[in-house]
Parts: sequence; structure tokens; C-alpha cells
Amino acid sequence: MLNRGDSAARTAAGPRLPSGPDRPRLVAVADSESYLKWAARLLDRLGDFDTRLVLMDTPILPAAAQIEAATAGTSWAGRRPAVIGRRGLAALLTELGPHIVLAAATGPVVQQIHATAARLRPRPGLVSGLPGVGLPATGKGARYRRLGDAFLTHSHREAAEYARVYAGLRLPAEILTTRLPMLESQAPPAARGGADGVRRLVFAPQAKVPVRREQREAVLRALAAWAAAAPGREAVVKLRSREGEQETHHEHVSYRELLAQLRAAGEAGPQVREGYGPMSDFLTPSSALVTVSSTAALESLDRGLPTAIISDFGVDDEMLNEAFAGSGTERTLAQIAAGDLPFASERWLEENYFHAEDGELERGLALLALRARERQLPGLRRQAAMQDLRRVRAELRTLAPAPVVRAYRAGAAAVRGLSR
Repeated sequence: MLNRGDSAARTAAGPRLPSGPDRPRLVAVADSESYLKWAARLLDRLGDFDTRLVLMDTPILPAAAQIEAATAGTSWAGRRPAVIGRRGLAALLTELGPHIVLAAATGPVVQQIHATAARLRPRPGLVSGLPGVGLPATGKGARYRRLGDAFLTHSHREAAEYARVYAGLRLPAEILTTRLPMLESQAPPAARGGADGVRRLVFAPQAKVPVRREQREAVLRALAAWAAAAPGREAVVKLRSREGEQETHHEHVSYRELLAQLRAAGEAGPQVREGYGPMSDFLTPSSALVTVSSTAALESLDRGLPTAIISDFGVDDEMLNEAFAGSGTERTLAQIAAGDLPFASERWLEENYFHAEDGELERGLALLALRARERQLPGLRRQAAMQDLRRVRAELRTLAPAPVVRAYRAGAAAVRGLSR
């Protein structure tokens, strides 16, 4: 028997789904701690489905502590999801016969999951999405998800951007919009306290940005300056992984190591510490959040807490934080160190991520499950084979020595030149 989410969400306007043992089946496959967190909360909303949550065995497989933090506060807490490999996934999906497969994973893994599920007869609906702020929308990410029937976005702005990208690539996936499942407010949240009452400043790092070492050191120095400015303050660098654990994206310059170096140099005192575990443990009253681009900013705003987006390095696509441009949360490190901790404008909140739910997700998935049950979904076996060829080619490129890759590219360029 499949695990069932505890959510009692229902959508009267959508297709009527069977109840009891005939309920539609949804299998979610996650590959990292951030996607696991997103999937666990999303499944809890889908009370009309029998759901199963598993982990894909990849190099970024979350450790036990990361799984515990990712599933905290959900019906999946205390239960370690099964870990399966590529062959195990095919066997599991064959056994369960899902009506929908949700690939809660990074692009290359979504490609594998969807190609595997597309071979089932009857074929399930194929769905994917991103576990946080999804801008900028890129063609590269969409191509990994080219087999999908639906792609989940979390704001109307995201939906418009992804619809444009998918249309440009002639990919037919339906773009569904729903709130991030980590957000609990029913309406755009209001500030519940000002910067003067903040005693804990939480920094949520991103693995990808900023890139340069000196930029990351500047962030830590600003946190240290804020913490040292008044008694009773602490700054927490909220890390997603401990030494030896993996994250969704590889971090080239570790905040853990940088903080240790600043402590040794006397530039950061005991008021600045590392933090581990669920983000909800840190986003408590009298706390505020600072980040370059983390989705944790939305969780902080959801609780009415002061929230600052660091603007020194840019608020744009390169910093993966363009979605926050014009939000009213942009602050320099100097402003943050001085205690200027803002809250987003009401207009921005309404237009970005804090829209009213209208049941679009539930209706869209219910219809997709019904089409799968009635065998109305088009076959994708040929397209799945093509995806596998692309995957194998990419894997061979990563295994080939650099001189071989350079020679291949040079030969390919020469051939293209002769054909012109």
C-alpha cells in the first residue's frame, strides 16, 4: 500500500477522482535535500492521491541528517525514503503502476526519470518543477524536461517566463502555477516586527553565488559587524550540509572554511556561528534573514520577518536573484551591518510567490491522472530513446580525456566548415 499524504485539500472544480483503493497513484523521485524538502511538502497537499516518495541514488544523495531536516514538519518525518538506482526505478514503477511520476530532481536526473517512466505501458503523466525561486527560466533546464507533460512554477511571473521558453523550444508541457509548499500564509504576509527587535541574523548561503572568495568573506564580515554592534546578538550561517555531506549544487568556496579562517584571524567572534537543521528552527520571532538569492528569503517573508537581499554583487540573473528586484528588500552589506533590515513591499508580495491559491495544481494533476488512467496520453517511447542517447553522449564526454574532447570538437568544427 502506498503512503498517503495527510492533506485534506480538495478542488471542487477539478475532475472527480476515485476514492479508496482506486485513488490515483503518484510516485515522487527526489535526488537531493532541497528537492526532497519541496517534494515532501508538495505531496502532503495532494490528499486525493496515494503517494510514494523515494530517493534516487546519485552523488548528491542527502545524508540521514539532511533527510531529517528536509522532511521535518511533514507526514514523511521519521521515515527514511527508499533509495533506488536507475534499474531499481524501472522495477519500482513497473510494480506500482503510477498515474503520475513527479521528478523532483536536477535536470539530468529528471531526464533519466522521465525517460524511464515514459517506457511504461500505460504511460503515466510526467511532471517536474523546481524547489524554490525558478528564475531565470533557461532553455537548458527546459530541454532536460522535454518529455514532461507538466512543469510546476510558483508565481505568475515564473509561469509567464517558462511559458515563453517552452513555446520557443516547441515543448508542449502545460505550465501549472501553485504556491511554494513551504509557504503557509493564506494572504500576502505583513511585517510582524522591526529591525530594532532582531537578536538573531540568519544568513542563508547559496552554493553557486557569489562566486569569488572575497565576496563571501565580505558577507561574513558584515554578519560579524552586525553581531558585535550590540550585546545579546548572534549571527548564524545556516548551512545545508556538514563536512562530507552533499548538496544540490557543488560549493567551490566553503563558508564553513572561510568562517574558521576569519575566527583564527580575529575577524569573527563567538557571536557568529554555524547552524544546521530545518530552516524553520531558525526563522523564529526576533530573527531576520539575509541572503543573496536563497528561497529561504520567501520562508522568512512568509513568517513576517525582516528579510534582506544582498545587493553588493548585483540583483540580476547572474546572481540568481533577479526575482527580488524591486521587492524593497535589496540592501548593501554596509546597510545590513548597520542594522537596516527591511521587509518586502505588499505589491511585490502579491505579484511574486504570495498569490492566492486557486486550485490550479490540483485540477491540473487530477486531469493528468485521469488521462493516464484512460490511456489518453501520447506515447513517448521513441522520444525516451532519444533522451537516453543524449544522456549517454553527455556521460561519455565527461569520461573522455580532455585532449580527446578537444580533438573531437576541432574535427566537428572542421566538418561543419566544409559543409557550408
